[in-house]
Amino acid sequence: MRVGIIGVGNIGSIIAKVLLKQGYELHLVNRHVDKLRKFEGLAHTYLEVEKLPELDALFLCVKPQDAIDALKKIPSYRTKRLLISTVTGVTIGEIASYVNDDVVRIMPNIPISIGKGVIGISYCKECLNRKGDVQSLLSPFGKLVEVDESLFPAVTALSGSGPAFIFVIIESLVDAGLKLGLSYETAMKLTIETFRGSSDLLEKEGKHPGELRHVVTSPAGTTIEGIYSLEREGLRGIIMKTIFDTYKRAVELQNS
Repeated sequence: MRVGIIGVGNIGSIIAKVLLKQGYELHLVNRHVDKLRKFEGLAHTYLEVEKLPELDALFLCVKPQDAIDALKKIPSYRTKRLLISTVTGVTIGEIASYVNDDVVRIMPNIPISIGKGVIGISYCKECLNRKGDVQSLLSPFGKLVEVDESLFPAVTALSGSGPAFIFVIIESLVDAGLKLGLSYETAMKLTIETFRGSSDLLEKEGKHPGELRHVVTSPAGTTIEGIYSLEREGLRGIIMKTIFDTYKRAVELQNS
């Protein structure tokens, strides 16, 4: 299968590296040659979109402000490609107005680099019969969650930007461990494994987080003291506002 990627910045590079491990023939485009150097000898590289050959699938991974210009330059062929866009704010309808392809829109997050990502995905009406092809191509990246395209700003805020917020929370917990006398290595291991175990338990049990939180919380114990502090300081409100502010920015990008 011949796969192209337009834009090998952060997400485009991650997608390229994963697909190379899967044995795909890659054709990469970037206007800055330094972005392409790391793929020399591993993939076909181009500085211009117009140079792309006929492909089975094409990822559009450019910045929102560069998307329309790139779409105008994509060569057309009789056979419809799968065009998979990671571009925030550019709709399936807008993309389809420039290309004669089966358009799929995705919102991945960076754990796709280790096959543990989650990808919000929406299909054009014309390519619903190609879901199997899309899922086969994207399955090495992690889990796919199909959503209505109108909800993409929400997906962007919750899972697309979510890892950054989680890293901030992890960093704060590790710093707290340092303040309490733990080594960096110990604090980091305890924090990561606590996150991993808690999320795995939540997924396995299928319960509301509040139910499992109460299992850990004893009357007049240490956990309820900490939870009281979280509630007093307004952690829930801070996190919810963070997601909503991120969502509003995603909507602004979409509307512009």
